[in-house]
Amino acid sequence: MSRVSALAHLEAMEEMQAVPLTRFRHRHLSDRPLVVVPLTMAGEAGTPLAVMVSAARRSPVLLVVGQPRNRDQRFAFAAEFGRIVLDYIDSCRQDRRDLPSRGEERPSRYTAAPQILVPNRGGIKALADLGRMCRFRRTTGPYPVPAAVPELGKWLTFLVETAEQAGTSMLLPVTGLLGEHWATGQSTLEDQNLASIMAWISPPDGLTVEQAMADAENPMVCPPAGPATSPEFDNTYLAPAIRRFDSARAAGDQQALANAQADLRDLIGEQLKPTWRLMWSAVSLLRNVPEAPRAASRFDRDRGLFTDYSDYQESPDARPQPKRDGAIGAARRLSRLERALADFEAEMAFDDPYVLADRRSLGEAFAGAIVMAEPDRVVTTESNRRVPRPRVTVRTLDPVRLADDTKLISPTMPPGHKAVIVSTVRDGEASLVTVEITGGMGRACVPKPGTVPAAGQRVAYLPDPGWRPAPVFPEPGRIPWTHAGDAADSEAANPAADDAAAAEEWGDDT
Repeated sequence: MSRVSALAHLEAMEEMQAVPLTRFRHRHLSDRPLVVVPLTMAGEAGTPLAVMVSAARRSPVLLVVGQPRNRDQRFAFAAEFGRIVLDYIDSCRQDRRDLPSRGEERPSRYTAAPQILVPNRGGIKALADLGRMCRFRRTTGPYPVPAAVPELGKWLTFLVETAEQAGTSMLLPVTGLLGEHWATGQSTLEDQNLASIMAWISPPDGLTVEQAMADAENPMVCPPAGPATSPEFDNTYLAPAIRRFDSARAAGDQQALANAQADLRDLIGEQLKPTWRLMWSAVSLLRNVPEAPRAASRFDRDRGLFTDYSDYQESPDARPQPKRDGAIGAARRLSRLERALADFEAEMAFDDPYVLADRRSLGEAFAGAIVMAEPDRVVTTESNRRVPRPRVTVRTLDPVRLADDTKLISPTMPPGHKAVIVSTVRDGEASLVTVEITGGMGRACVPKPGTVPAAGQRVAYLPDPGWRPAPVFPEPGRIPWTHAGDAADSEAANPAADDAAAAEEWGDDT
């Protein structure tokens, strides 16, 4: 945690009110997100219990598994949930437009992309487990499932994988969105409790933050936002309700079964409704935060990912994602995630002065006044071209921890401005950073007015993530034996090759 973040949390604790960490909301927020509140069964990893889902606040759909250990009921639930999710995804594929291109083929992209909101990171884990459970299922042969089940599994896995990438907005935990913008007086772990973080940001009318936090910690007033329910609820209410459902089903009493189903739905619905209301209240709060300038371009990339995966799913070569990545696939994924994180952090700092101040406190950026400038400096390149290379010296009180030759960008200069650190010298409590301007000055030997900072002007700089070539990995047949994996990796590369790849233990279905 940086000094600025720590001070913000201390201020929130002292004032007993959440403090903004950013000036902007750095995630795109769809006009019509699909809100999903999942519940899983305690003690049964990846076993869905219920979900409340809808793209409309006032018309939630509640789906409940009467007996989560029963395979047929579990996949009937997945099929029904899948139809809702797939209908929402299809609604994002109604309009497609061509992109500018100089080639003969004109690429196109959907004008919309799905956005699914869950309460917390546990909700993403629940969807990941459901996707893994569904995507290898077969629609023919022994134990067939409805066609929507494997389709749901593949789309959920795609969305969960994109959620790992910094800056994407197709699958988001609401607690993460709130925590990015507001600092509270509690720990990061406590911020994963939706009711608790909302108590700090927007307590209910007539309640103080302390009173709202006390209610948030009381499962009888604010049931957990999932994916797990409270043990007290499980033992006192849920377990007896499931036993009544099982007894009615075993006895074949249709009236008793209908009553048991209704009681179970009412019971779980009362657990999910408070979270449902909190989710939409949080969405309303986030809509009031202005969106960052570069959030729209990041969502353009989301639309590209969505279009590419949608086209792949419609191709004859489409297959479910493997159980695990091989060595090369994992390395590519790690490289992609690292690159996305560097770009996202740089774009946030470029857009948002609060984020920039946070990075300045860590020594990852600096700001100050120009104390010396050489605006007319010109150098001769190796190709015997004379190019402008002005130099300026910035006096800053920030703890500069950037090495020489670090490439820089500046949110306080015109677009396209590029620079590089020449040297950093201590000057008492300050630092003198000599910077050479390398781009954004025009094509002439004389820089355009305003493209080179003048003496006395205040500027800010941060590292440029810049372009870097994609890493080169060996061919599959040339992977060192230390990274080649075993038979399980080859099975993961082709999960449909063996019927046993889809086998699982179902427990006691009776």
